[in-house]
Formats: sequence, structure tokens, C-alpha cells
Amino acid sequence: MIVPQQITPPPPPTWLDPAVFLTDLAWTLIRTIVTFIISFGIGLASLGVLDRLTPGVREVNNIRNHPIAVALFALGIFIFLTFSLLGAVISPLPIGITSGLGPTVSPVLIFAYRITALLAGFLLSLFFAFIYYRILAHLRPFGIDLDEIDKDAVATGIYVLGYLIFLGAIIYMALVIPA
Repeated sequence: MIVPQQITPPPPPTWLDPAVFLTDLAWTLIRTIVTFIISFGIGLASLGVLDRLTPGVREVNNIRNHPIAVALFALGIFIFLTFSLLGAVISPLPIGITSGLGPTVSPVLIFAYRITALLAGFLLSLFFAFIYYRILAHLRPFGIDLDEIDKDAVATGIYVLGYLIFLGAIIYMALVIPA
């Protein structure tokens, strides 16, 4: 007579353990908050640098004291921060899993890679903005002079809105690329 052996079910996945879930959640929240603060700083710093890179357009000066231009600027900041927050929340943070970085990946190491990618994205956005400005302000393709936007606060606000959306997209991509 054949006696059936008892089948032992496999252990539950580690992510079902409340301690693992809460640790992952805490790391995600910490990373998101810190990334949001760093991204906000990058956004503010990039506007100061953009103002210096584009001498024919006085972005900050033109926007000041013009309600519609300020509203466009605020919209740009909100869109930029939305991209940054979304990228920070959905970017992978492998905790206790195997990856190409080694047997167990430290969340601090991954966070350091993310910050490096953020800074690289910041520099890349400034480089592209500089090239974009130089082409449109100095070469004037199609007879378009980018310095013309300096004549109207709303035009300057729209220009800054466009740059902030561009910067937000770059920051988003920098956050979600695999580490």
C-alpha cells in the first residue's frame, strides 16, 4: 500500500510580513519626502541659473508683480513638483532583493543613485536650456528671437512654465530609470 506523504506548503512571501511591509513603506515615505525637498530646491536653483543663462530674458524680474505671470509660474512649479513627486513615489526601491548591484541592495545606496540621477537631470536640463536659448536668441531660425518674450510678463511666465514642465519631465525620467 502506498502512503501519501504530506505536502508542506511553501512559506509565505516576505512582503506579506507586516514588519517588512512597514519597513518598505517607511523607506518609501522617507525617500519621497527627501526627494521632494531636493527636487523643490533643484527647481528653485534652476530658475536662478536659467535667469543667468538667458541674459536677454529676465525671467524672475518680469514675472514679479504681474498676477497672470505669477499664476503661470505657480502652475509651472506645481507641474514640475507633480512630476518630481510621481517619479519619487513610483521609482523602484528594491529592499532585500537581488539585483545587479549585489546580493542585497541597501536602500541608502539606491537613494544615493537616485540623487545622483536627479543632479545629472538638473545639469542636463540647464545644458539643453542653454543650447535652446543660444539657438533661438542668437541664430534666430525662422526670424524668431527668443529675447522678444522679455517684453511681456505673461510671455515670460509662459516661457518659465514651459521650462519647468521640461525640467519636471527630466527629473521624472531621472527618478524612474532603473538603478
